[in-house]
Amino acid sequence: MPLPLLAALYISDRATLFSVGAGFLLTLVCIGLVFRRFSSNSRDYFCAGGQATWWLVGGSFFMQGFSAWTFTGGAGAAYQVGWGMTVMFCGGVINNLFLALAPALWFRQLRVTTPADVIRLRFGAGMEQFFASLQSCAGVAFSGVQLYSLAIFTATLLNLDIDLVIVVLGVVVLFYTAMSGSWAVLAADFIKGLILMPVSILVAVICLQKLGGLRGMFQHIADAGLANAYAPVKSAETMATLTGVTPGYFVAGFFLAWYLNGVVGVSGMSNCQKFLSVKDGREARRAVLLTAGLALVGALLFFIPPMTARLLIPDEVAAMPLRVPAEGAYAAIVMYLLPAGLVGLVLVAMCAATMSSLDGGLTGLAGLLTQNIYPALCRRLGRVPLEGRPRLILARAVNFCCAVTVILCALALVRFGSGSVFKLLLDLIALVMAPVAVPLFWGLFIGRTPRWAAPGTILVGIVTSASIAFGPTLLGTSPWFFQEQIFSVMGVGTLFFLGSRLFFRDDDAEAVAREREFFSRRDRPIDFAAEVGAGNDTAQLRIVGLFGLVLGGSLLLLLIPASSAGHSGKILSLAAAMAGVGGLLFLYSRKTSPPPI
Repeated sequence: MPLPLLAALYISDRATLFSVGAGFLLTLVCIGLVFRRFSSNSRDYFCAGGQATWWLVGGSFFMQGFSAWTFTGGAGAAYQVGWGMTVMFCGGVINNLFLALAPALWFRQLRVTTPADVIRLRFGAGMEQFFASLQSCAGVAFSGVQLYSLAIFTATLLNLDIDLVIVVLGVVVLFYTAMSGSWAVLAADFIKGLILMPVSILVAVICLQKLGGLRGMFQHIADAGLANAYAPVKSAETMATLTGVTPGYFVAGFFLAWYLNGVVGVSGMSNCQKFLSVKDGREARRAVLLTAGLALVGALLFFIPPMTARLLIPDEVAAMPLRVPAEGAYAAIVMYLLPAGLVGLVLVAMCAATMSSLDGGLTGLAGLLTQNIYPALCRRLGRVPLEGRPRLILARAVNFCCAVTVILCALALVRFGSGSVFKLLLDLIALVMAPVAVPLFWGLFIGRTPRWAAPGTILVGIVTSASIAFGPTLLGTSPWFFQEQIFSVMGVGTLFFLGSRLFFRDDDAEAVAREREFFSRRDRPIDFAAEVGAGNDTAQLRIVGLFGLVLGGSLLLLLIPASSAGHSGKILSLAAAMAGVGGLLFLYSRKTSPPPI
């Protein structure tokens, strides 16, 4: 028999709950249909033809920066360590501010279609194919695990068959990404953010009201004896007393390593996909500043609800029907405070978080296969690769196949578990990805490196990473902390990459020409009118604005169910926020429309 706390979700008003979810999925399908006409070639399909506006890219980049883990695993960590998770998530703000200094502008100014194109431009065709192959394997594995993780959480809470959840969510993502590519991903991510942010703000505000504001929350924390456990930065002694938390986390050294790892990862050439879509360098900077602002709001608000759950309903959280009950803390406090319709909206927001990283990953994976691996294979076989409209058709087919493969991977995880082949694959990828990030970061800033600098740095990094991973087991010593691993791998890789400059040869004509072309493109601003032509800013504003208006208006339907009694103010505030943003976009599209002839 379900717990009292879960009764509303499992028994009462399931029609409203599932109607909200169905409406969200239908919206995504409609986005795919509407934006299909925006792509006339593979460049439009994979990077929006370099025509996307800053607000569309910024909203999408923010949504792809996290997944449902924020509201499950991340919420579970916040349940245990409190404000430490807020400090950890401030890394997203730091990462984006660093991008705004120059890298975001440079990525767009390189004038390419995929991240592997950037790597070829800087390091040559060998590194391009190595990265594209590695990223293809990683993309399938990570996307499969993301879909599986989202499905197992959703299926448990809604008492649904997990295979059904995987197939439904996977097919919806497959439809709108395969149909419209990056345009649908950008628009869908923005709409998901339009749901996520107002819902997150509302839940955080309601939690603070229940606790008596911030002052009341701090008093509750002190009364519960959690002042040390919930401190933003903890001592090693405090960490030793906490159960279920990875040793070495949430101390000063951990945060320093976390921020460093984030800056290197997000500013490396492998993470440039979103900025290839934006109109020019100025718009790229505005996009990343928008992302930084949203990330700051998220860091301050996302983890108040699970902490509130620890303070108000710890027994109910402990009884959640999950393998790690604390990971249900966010959902538990939502079910405790909100009616069924808004519970459904929160679950939609959690789904949206993972689907945003999933759809972008699928399109990026299809881009690598279509734009980088396929042409290289054609050259090797002496064939001429498809171009124009035929390449676009191929891109859609490849995207479809990638999505089907990810769905099958998620279904395989249900059968065989995440601790088998998939876990091994993820561990191997993790072993390689950190060393790969080092030359992809420094290569954006520093020239005069020999041809072997990047592969040599990766090889040295992998040896270091493997020694850290397997050495303690072989030698019977204690495992290294996260910060020790990051500082070691990045320090060794950086020294090797910078040291390789001593061996650069000015008579290596190919390397000199490649570097000259790379840095010349990087520093040359985009002339949008000359290089791209007329933009479609008005269409972007109008279509996304209309979706926002429809979304806000549809939310008013939640006033009808009996379960919404006493919650009309919450529903109206969410509807006003979503419709308000949509209305502003639509009104601005009217102002930017060309005058009638």
